[in-house]
Amino acid sequence: MEEKLHAHPEDDLIDLGQYWAVLRPNLWKVFLLSLAVGIATFLLMLQKPNIYQATAVITPVVEERQNQALGALTSFGLSVGGPTKVQDLEALFKSNDLAVRVFLGHDFWSVVLPDSYDTKTGKMKVGWLSSLLDNNAIPKPPGEWTAIGAAKTGLKVLADKKTGILTLSFESVSKEGSANIVKYFLEEAKSRLQEEAFNRATKNKMFIEEQISRTVDALNRDRLYSLLGQEVEREMMARNREQFGFRVIDSPRVPIGKVRPQRGKMALAMTLLMFLFATMVIARFRHQPWMKKFGVITRDYDRQDRK
Repeated sequence: MEEKLHAHPEDDLIDLGQYWAVLRPNLWKVFLLSLAVGIATFLLMLQKPNIYQATAVITPVVEERQNQALGALTSFGLSVGGPTKVQDLEALFKSNDLAVRVFLGHDFWSVVLPDSYDTKTGKMKVGWLSSLLDNNAIPKPPGEWTAIGAAKTGLKVLADKKTGILTLSFESVSKEGSANIVKYFLEEAKSRLQEEAFNRATKNKMFIEEQISRTVDALNRDRLYSLLGQEVEREMMARNREQFGFRVIDSPRVPIGKVRPQRGKMALAMTLLMFLFATMVIARFRHQPWMKKFGVITRDYDRQDRK
């Protein structure tokens, strides 16, 4: 049995010369097939719209005086916001509430949903799948979940905890639309941080004033007045919109070029892949009768060629 298995050990060897003899007369076929696949890929990619990306870079603003009052306010059971960190900003920009504020407060539906939104009626188009599942489906205006889905699709938030820098970007079919969406994400984020700061300061002032009216000890009253002054100062600082919450290092700009699709690169990659695949198929199945039947090879290649 072993003698039969090892009777022709040369059968297990790869003869590159024989492979080349098979491929050489068929290289023009492989080249034409690969070129056709590359052209078809390029034409298919032409059907896809250009996607543009606008980017902004920000960093959190930390108030030095705020750290001094944290321990005292916490001892009274008050809610203290604490310095804004890059992790807090990352969570804010990824929040569903902020996405709803941006997209329901500003008309960007034609930018983020160019194929699904009807600009004439201001409602979402009923797709074939919705019509199939529900015969009574009617066009409806975009809602909160539409806004959340648009943000999850186009918005990218990258936080570098070491440097404390956060990169915010949005991708859409419109150059100006992408830049404006990033701009309004920054604006709405500042507005939300300001609203939270005002509400927190108001509640803290009311609580401190109540404690002052109940406190008799002069030392505790002085401490409470000091805390009250800090809350008033914090409320005033929150009104400085440019320097509150975060500082914009790079503002969003209208992109000059698309980020995808890379039609030329994709077509070239598919051409090379098809060329390699076709050569492997010809080399591997050169002994099969169907290769000659379909005109892939022009002669029989059997094991006698190895001798």
